[in-house]
Amino acid sequence: MLSKERMYRILNLLKEQTFVTVKQLMDEFDVSRSSIMRDLIELENLGLIKRERGGAVAKDVANLTLSSFNEAPVIDKESLHIEEKQRICKKAAQRIKDGDCIYIDSGTTPVYLLPHIIDKQIKIVTPSTYLIRKLPDSFKGDIFLLGGEFKKSYDMSYGSLTLEMIKQFNFDHAFFSTNGVNLENGEVYIFEFAIGAVKKEIMKRCLNNYLLIDSSKFNIRAICTWANSNEFNSVYVNEFETDIELPDNYIVCNNKEI
Repeated sequence: MLSKERMYRILNLLKEQTFVTVKQLMDEFDVSRSSIMRDLIELENLGLIKRERGGAVAKDVANLTLSSFNEAPVIDKESLHIEEKQRICKKAAQRIKDGDCIYIDSGTTPVYLLPHIIDKQIKIVTPSTYLIRKLPDSFKGDIFLLGGEFKKSYDMSYGSLTLEMIKQFNFDHAFFSTNGVNLENGEVYIFEFAIGAVKKEIMKRCLNNYLLIDSSKFNIRAICTWANSNEFNSVYVNEFETDIELPDNYIVCNNKEI
């Protein structure tokens, strides 16, 4: 496991329990004490945690602000929350029918739509080369890869050229990923304004918009607010515990189903 993936998981652990020990992290990731200490030092230097004797404490992790500096690359996140992503996408894919033109966003969650749509005669538009690589050869539809400025670590295109290409399409359904969601006020966050602009333009040109998120994204902030959860036809999320009453457009996917 790469260091960045471990750090991403450490932050998720701190969301749940506020303090973790070095020994706990060594056992969790099956790595040496020195590896964990390097991870904790880097996270502290980024201002995300505070090291204490024997471990680390969350530093306002409930309101963690992501940026392009501390957001893990796609390749580091593909092994995270796999079952949750599978459940979410299995349910969301029921919206898609033959003849549709759909947008599939970048990120590791939307790729789990693919097993459920390979036999459909549809058109897929995406900025994600990661998704293209995951697309089975047996896919029967058409695929359009958006061009533009390319961000290698996230396997996606964005920028002014991407926006111009988007304006040529009219979408039936769009399936979005994101970096974080505020459960209380509904704000939806992304780590770069230019990427948020792509998502906004897609929403304007689509009849039905859906947000696909696992519960680890809740109460994580990022620099750019690009939407509110009430703007989506549906928000698909895995089953999780919360004291907050979820809005009517939330669809909670049962943890026992894949």
